[in-house]
This record gives sequence, structure tokens and C-alpha cells, in this order.
Amino acid sequence: MSVQEIKEQLIALPGNARDEVMAFLFHLRQEDGTEYSSDVARRMKDTDDSNWLSPDEFEQRLDAKASR
Repeated sequence: MSVQEIKEQLIALPGNARDEVMAFLFHLRQEDGTEYSSDVARRMKDTDDSNWLSPDEFEQRLDAKASR
């Protein structure tokens, strides 16, 4: 199965199932190594608002990235 086919199948899932897939992928990424986990922890501690996206801006960037 190609990545494009996986994306198409994900689009067809209801929102709660997509949330479950996102959580699973996040879990896999964390298992890949401690560098990712430490990077996420560092970013979560960042209190500078200029380094954060609004939910709408995040969705726009995610949509743009997914359409590539």
C-alpha cells in the first residue's frame, strides 16, 4: 500500500478514529528515540507566544503540507 493510499484511507475515517491513528503515530515517533521526546518536552516548556501557532494557523499549515 502506498503512502497516498494510506492518506486516502485516513480521510475516510471518522474523526475519533483519526485521533486514535494520530495518537498511535505519536507513540511510534516517541519510540524512535529520546531525541524526539526531549525536543517535544523542550517545546512544551516554551512560554514565548511568538513561537506558537493558533489552532487555525496550525490547521492551515497542516492542510498545505498534506496537499503536497
